[in-house]
Amino acid sequence: MSNKNLIALVFAIGMVIWLFSGTLASNKLTADENTVHVADSSEIPLVRGMKSTAARRQIYLDVRGQTRANRLVQVKSEITGIVEQVPGEKGKRVKAGDLLCQVAIDSRRSDLTEAIANLKSAQLEYDGVQDLNQRGLQSEIILAKAKATLEKSRSRAKRAELALQKTRIVAPFDGIVETQPVEVGHLLTTGAICVTLIEIDPILVSGQVAERNIGDIHLGDEVHVELITGKNYVGLVTFSGRSPDATTRTFPIEVTIENPGDSIRAGLTSTMRVPVGVEIAHLISPASLVLDDEGIVGVRIVDDENIVRFKPVQVVSESADGVWVTGLPNQINLITVGQEEVFEGQVVKIDFTPLTALVGS
Repeated sequence: MSNKNLIALVFAIGMVIWLFSGTLASNKLTADENTVHVADSSEIPLVRGMKSTAARRQIYLDVRGQTRANRLVQVKSEITGIVEQVPGEKGKRVKAGDLLCQVAIDSRRSDLTEAIANLKSAQLEYDGVQDLNQRGLQSEIILAKAKATLEKSRSRAKRAELALQKTRIVAPFDGIVETQPVEVGHLLTTGAICVTLIEIDPILVSGQVAERNIGDIHLGDEVHVELITGKNYVGLVTFSGRSPDATTRTFPIEVTIENPGDSIRAGLTSTMRVPVGVEIAHLISPASLVLDDEGIVGVRIVDDENIVRFKPVQVVSESADGVWVTGLPNQINLITVGQEEVFEGQVVKIDFTPLTALVGS
């Protein structure tokens, strides 16, 4: 074989090898691309979630307060005399009109009898003078004097009657005798206290509200009250102050609670849940809350393109069913499982099957 033929043969073999190597490389590249594509598809994470819709909810303001009597009155004497009876004993429940203290009558009854007799005499004298005046036998001056005498006698009789009535000091309303400073035999002077009477049915719960919230509280609002004893009641706002405390700049409010049987005592510490408006919020599990890199509290949701988004939220209240949060759209796809494993902008698959359904199956 000549050198030319040998060179041609080597060149032909090289061309064949080059052509086959390109085909193999192309096939290998295609295979590698397919492998990468399959790997990318298999690496899309799966998260579990729920569709959450915002709801209107009542906002409550917790106000510390204290129960107190609806009325507290120091029942005082209007006359001076010796105390003969004290039926209004301390701690006793009394009705309006019940006797609390009996002051000695002394001469007041005879004074009344004398005053009534003088009144009758003055009336007869006036009637006689008036009859003579009508017949022209008596002057107008004499008639006027008789009239004045009659009115004076009537006034004296009325004072004597009131003095006798005031020996009986009675309850001005239904209540409980809180204090009893006098005993039988004590000298009760005008203005001295017979008993202190309190009314605790209904009973009041009073508290102080910050100036930024007082405008949201209205008369007649229903308020839930929890006493320090653990018992719960419902009352109505019956007073909202118009001027603040000079020191604290807070406004007073009062809630009235029906208290049949006087079961609620005055002076008990209480917490009032006062309604102050309505807001739109989502009820979610506390486990759905996450922190971003800056420490902001929020949740991770999946948008319509299956991309993870971080949304800051504000926790406004807690309940047995979860936490209420604001700052989200009305409808969201909330990630409930796997939210800690994904990040902002990541493409995911979301499964809305409830966990209860999975457990049941």
